[in-house]
Amino acid sequence: MKRLLVIFGLMALGYGCSPRVAVDSNSRTDFNKYKTFTWMDSDVKADQNPAYYNQLATQSVENTMGSVLQEKGLTQNESNPDLLVGYHFFVEDKTRTVANPTSPFYGPYAGWGRWGFRGWGPGWWGWGGNQYTQEQYKAGTLVVDMVDARTHKLVWRGAVEDAVVNPTRITAQLTKEAERIVSKFPERNS
Repeated sequence: MKRLLVIFGLMALGYGCSPRVAVDSNSRTDFNKYKTFTWMDSDVKADQNPAYYNQLATQSVENTMGSVLQEKGLTQNESNPDLLVGYHFFVEDKTRTVANPTSPFYGPYAGWGRWGFRGWGPGWWGWGGNQYTQEQYKAGTLVVDMVDARTHKLVWRGAVEDAVVNPTRITAQLTKEAERIVSKFPERNS
């Protein structure tokens, strides 16, 4: 039973640490026709916090996305691209409900417990429960767009919410999430 609880706890922790990538695309688009790409200007809207405006992060994100697109068979071409690739990152204030478990009678035990002999280990002996509070936080959302260079119409979009939790680690976090998003771009048939 303990092992099962540990597994579920680790699964919940893993799910909580890795936001889901949402993808949308034009169902009538033939992605095999796209062979080249170039960059659009990135769009960063993040209040006045200078940690979010980081040219190093932009370069790292573009390098990573470019590598993934090249693995998918596309090449970068500034003069005559098939796709325009851009990313948008914005931060907004959000509110969430947080459970704060309370158990005033938590501590080590030995001997007989509620359901028989328990041995040594942690025990819960109170009528605690969860108290809920509202918490304000900043949520950074990352959106990657692929636009047909000829028609200037959006053909594919990937996004992830809560892409950046800590603005001082923006380069690592944005790069990781951009890679996860672009990896969902359709594979091309040779």
